[in-house]
Amino acid sequence: MNLRAVLPDRNVTADGTMPSATNPEVNAYQPPTLVYDGSCGFCSRSVQFILRHERRHDLLFVPRDSELGKQLRQSHGMEGVESMLWIDNRRVFTESEAVIRAADYLGGWWSMFAVAGAICPSALLRRLYRLVARNRRRISSSSASCVLPSAEQRSRFLG
Repeated sequence: MNLRAVLPDRNVTADGTMPSATNPEVNAYQPPTLVYDGSCGFCSRSVQFILRHERRHDLLFVPRDSELGKQLRQSHGMEGVESMLWIDNRRVFTESEAVIRAADYLGGWWSMFAVAGAICPSALLRRLYRLVARNRRRISSSSASCVLPSAEQRSRFLG
């Protein structure tokens, strides 16, 4: 089962519209982007997990507090959002929807978790996400875990 068939795109561009198909900028491929808290050990280990398990190898990573991270959050109207952001095809997903998108990106068995998450009640997933987010620094054994990308991966870390 495909995640796109199960989970509708609930988030749209910052102005609340879907991008126009006639806009040439929309038709150009842009890889998905994960905006994450670079000072959080739990978040950094999540990035490392994605790097170990991904199949596509095109996801871009941007620390939330970097200049680019701030610009991305501002351009999508997400300045006050503390959640990780999954940006794909000019749409922004936050909280549990971002996690579901990340799981789908990983492919394989993780896509099945994404489909399962997509059919769960969103209120339950939001509460679970917020519980983990509130306790992420306690869950993590250290305040931050430096992401050390390989030479091939370095170009995918922006900001």
